[in-house]
Amino acid sequence: GSELPEKYYWWFFETVPGMTGVLLLVVLAIMYVFASHYFRRISFRGFWITHNLYVVMYTLTIIHGSFALIQTPRFYIYFLPPAILYLLDKLVSLSRKKVEIAVVKAELLPSGVTNLKFKRPQGFMYKSGQWVRIACLALGTDEYHPFTLTSAPHEDTLSLHIRAVGPWTTKLRETYSPESIAELGVYPKLYLDGPFGEGHQEWNNFEVSVLVGGGIGVTPFASILKDLVFKSSVNFKITCKKVYFIWVMRTQHQFEWVSDIIREVEMNDANNLVSVHIYITQLAEKFDLRTTMLYICERHFQKVLNRSLFTGLRSVTHFGRPPFVPFFNSLQEVHPEVGKIGVFSCGPPGLTKNVEKACQQINKRDQAHFIHHYENF
Repeated sequence: GSELPEKYYWWFFETVPGMTGVLLLVVLAIMYVFASHYFRRISFRGFWITHNLYVVMYTLTIIHGSFALIQTPRFYIYFLPPAILYLLDKLVSLSRKKVEIAVVKAELLPSGVTNLKFKRPQGFMYKSGQWVRIACLALGTDEYHPFTLTSAPHEDTLSLHIRAVGPWTTKLRETYSPESIAELGVYPKLYLDGPFGEGHQEWNNFEVSVLVGGGIGVTPFASILKDLVFKSSVNFKITCKKVYFIWVMRTQHQFEWVSDIIREVEMNDANNLVSVHIYITQLAEKFDLRTTMLYICERHFQKVLNRSLFTGLRSVTHFGRPPFVPFFNSLQEVHPEVGKIGVFSCGPPGLTKNVEKACQQINKRDQAHFIHHYENF
């Protein structure tokens, strides 16, 4: 008579396609878990090691399909083109010289931010808003981490502002603390790889651009604002005629280092290219008598001295979350001749989602079209 079909364990554990399929499931599960936001925060090295299991994954995939259990093997057709491109990219990456650079200044700033300034390597060219990867052997590991440059292309030194949010960045902050430097007698050197591209570079392709930064997400805009004002001061021909910078922070003390950069921009912005709007969200959440008085004092201070009581800047300080729809609507009225307005946001997912919703709502109207680029931290 006819033979009975094999049991499921025979298919899973006594055939090569079955065994490789089970192993593929395990490998993908490990990669997925360690690629989650939570695990990347607590152990970036664990994420990096498990991420390299892609070699095992593709090897198992090729073996899995090569036994033609269901159909003629065709996976190689889809595997070879991206594999060749990846190999070329890897060769370019290996040929790129990772430069050892000397740190010239390290400063510990509030909110767990570490400011590192280091010598600009000879021939190092970059655009505002780009990012680099750095490694510090003094931390006992050679792993590279990406950070956005906060210096502008015209400056002689490179600078990074790094917030301590995980083991590596916390250890980096401890390594460059005054106590550690006093003990070592010298700043530990860094290894630099980059620069690498980023969507925020397209700000210069629009006559009017809106930059929205929240939390440590303001870092790419620090470079862009300084670059814009410098190019304007030397009469460099640029497409962008006006930039609106919206800076969202929880308290006025959260990122004081950005205030210094904005103050520098205000001093050098002779052509009034940049309009800065600062939103402090915490005060609106706890609106009592104290915050009401602060609000009144802030408005009076700005009216009399044309400066913010909280930040010391000429920029307008608001309380609460940015009303993006009314703000974008006002830009359509102020710039009726502009057909496209670039919007670039960087920060928590909640912030970028609100910006995206506002752009979609405004774009339903037959006026200037808002094109949104975003990056989450």
